Amino acid sequence: MAERYGRIALVNLRHNLLPYLAAAVAFCLAAPLFMGTRNLDGVQSAKVIEMYLSFLGIILLMPVFAPDMNREIFDVVRSKKESMAVVSLIRIAQSVFFLLLAGFGFLFYLKAGNCDFSMAEGMYAFLADTCFLGGLGLAVFAVSDNVVFAYMIPVVYYIANIGGAKKYLGKLYLFSMQAGQIREKWILLAAGVLCIVFAVWYHLTFPWPVTYNGRHGKQ
Repeated sequence: MAERYGRIALVNLRHNLLPYLAAAVAFCLAAPLFMGTRNLDGVQSAKVIEMYLSFLGIILLMPVFAPDMNREIFDVVRSKKESMAVVSLIRIAQSVFFLLLAGFGFLFYLKAGNCDFSMAEGMYAFLADTCFLGGLGLAVFAVSDNVVFAYMIPVVYYIANIGGAKKYLGKLYLFSMQAGQIREKWILLAAGVLCIVFAVWYHLTFPWPVTYNGRHGKQ
């Protein structure tokens, strides 16, 4: 069983996830071009984590359903012994693993640059924000089968947080670490997990290409 799961993970890595991993690495390496990453105080460090690093969730969680947009790939996956639920969970586990790896690596880089923040709190804030933004996009992707729309919604939500919508967003405000309110991040994390669970359920219940190319297209 472990061998079968390993093959599924390897195929997903080679044929789906690899370009997104490259994009995530490039995104992290480009950080010093856009903001300071050395000798930051607590608020400045939180700003980098919440306002820059949180985009990794969109980059790495969105590819989970991308292969299923191709009818031929979808039919091949459905014909295999393992269920679509198992395949989806393996894809999500891979994305989360690399998300954690990228987050830890970047935070370690900040620490090496003499930035003042708690590693545990930084990882907590990073995981909550990335899980929420990525989960939101994944849920929209599952329902709409429109990748552009799926990327647009979390970006619009992110912009709303910058635009002074904190009083309307309440506990779902992305940048609370900068205000020293790290504890409420659990609500973002829980909402992100719920979005991912909903996305998987909806995608398995109403798969896109079962009878036509795209759930909202023509036969």
